[in-house]
Amino acid sequence: MSHAFTTLPSSTIAPNTLLKRPTQARRLNVSLDDDAILLMTDFERVTPITISAALPIQVANDKMIDYGVRLLFVTDGDDIIQGLITANDILGERPIKHIQQHGGNFNEIIVSDIMTQQTELEVIDFDDLNRASVGEVVETMRAFNRQHALVIEQEMGQSSIRGLLSTTRIGQQLGIDVAPTNRARTFQELESVLVSAA
Repeated sequence: MSHAFTTLPSSTIAPNTLLKRPTQARRLNVSLDDDAILLMTDFERVTPITISAALPIQVANDKMIDYGVRLLFVTDGDDIIQGLITANDILGERPIKHIQQHGGNFNEIIVSDIMTQQTELEVIDFDDLNRASVGEVVETMRAFNRQHALVIEQEMGQSSIRGLLSTTRIGQQLGIDVAPTNRARTFQELESVLVSAA
């Protein structure tokens, strides 16, 4: 049986039309006793931004600016994680050290020269995060001495990066600064900061 289909109305795109991207609804404020999962950027809801290891770091920096992120996942053509690169990697001392050791100039440095290799990445298991509190994540990030931590999930024998934890986002949700360069050294100091901020 044939169907009679009609065409849909169409028009041109209006000026200043935005491109929609996935968003993740999240609570803006959390406490140390809340569920840690509230802190995670979930890659089932938010698309992670990737880059090739062979591209210049200036391209990586431009991509971070374009997408409003401070971290890119370095992947191959099959989405296999090779490492990651952050804005701090590009704008910090890594390019200078690379030039000192290998010569050349900034424009010749590629992502693989300064990225954090996959073998160096510390991860938190998704199941462990689901059982943890915000306070435990803060303490873990302090121990990592990193701005970001990856959350890994195991499904049918396959590992995948499920999400990302960021000290910047954690600080925003707690209402305090928990960045690696300026943060409490112990959990007790963090609690003192929270009490004085309240």
